[in-house]
Order: sequence, then structure tokens, then C-alpha cells
Amino acid sequence: MARKANAPLLDAGDPFPALELTLTDGRRLTLPADLSRPYNVVLVNRGAWCPYCVAQLEAFQAGLVKLAQEGIGVISLSTDRRDQASAVVAEHRLEFPVAYGASVDTVAETLGVYYDPHPTHTAPHLQSAGFVLDPRGRVLLAVYSSGAIGRLVWQDVLGFVKYVKSHS
Repeated sequence: MARKANAPLLDAGDPFPALELTLTDGRRLTLPADLSRPYNVVLVNRGAWCPYCVAQLEAFQAGLVKLAQEGIGVISLSTDRRDQASAVVAEHRLEFPVAYGASVDTVAETLGVYYDPHPTHTAPHLQSAGFVLDPRGRVLLAVYSSGAIGRLVWQDVLGFVKYVKSHS
């Protein structure tokens, strides 16, 4: 897996960089400015073809009510085409925003995400990453994976945000 040599890894306390996204419902969204919850999880996924990514999205959907009760929003993004991302949203009844068509180069350079520029089985794609953001749009936690596994789970995010809130 590759990572842009000049792309900084985001760390706790860093401001989350501005990132323009298009959602499956056609709306445009700028991260982190347009996020509506005090705390947010930004999930970067490999695509609709990745069973681990789909399982992560399903799991976050299953925990969405408990996350929302704690003031935590969820958004996912991938390089998928709109029809691919929309199919995942429909099939798995995802109720959180899902962005499609993210640029491999832009996301890799902006967020420091690993990427696969020359895969043999799919189009170029981003590797999994997850970010927990505080109410100011700063990174509380960043998780980078160089492959299919190693990603945030909603239960850990919920516990982590509860801990942060109780110690602030």
C-alpha cells in the first residue's frame, strides 16, 4: 500500500482539514464545517466491493441510535461511483450520510490515508481510516489501516466519547 510522502497523518488535537464531498442524495457537504452533531465519526472506506467496509457500515447503522443519543454523528466516504454507493445505502438501510466519488489523490493528500493506486481487482481506492472529531472539528482520534482490516467500531467510539466528555 502506498501513502503520499508529503501527506501528514492527522493526530489528536489537529484540526480536521476541509474536505468537499458529494452525498448519495445529491447534497454537497464540507467537512468538518457542515457536520451537525457535536461529535462526529468520519469513516473512509475502500468501497462497496469490500465486505469489511460493508460490515463496518452495517455495524455503525446498528449503533446509530446510541451514538446519536450521545451527540455523535456518522459520515462515510469512498471513491465509489454514485450508483455503487447508493446501492449500499439502500441495501443496508443506512441512515447516515454517505459520500461517493471521493478523489483518491485529494483524500490521501489531505487526510494522510493509505491508498492503492494500482490494484489488480478493483479501481484505485482508499484504504480504511476513521476519525473521531470533537465539537470544534478537531481530531480526537485517528485510525489508519494499510489494508482491509483495522478500523473503528461504534462501541469503541461511543465509549471513547463518553470518556472524553466526562473528563473535559
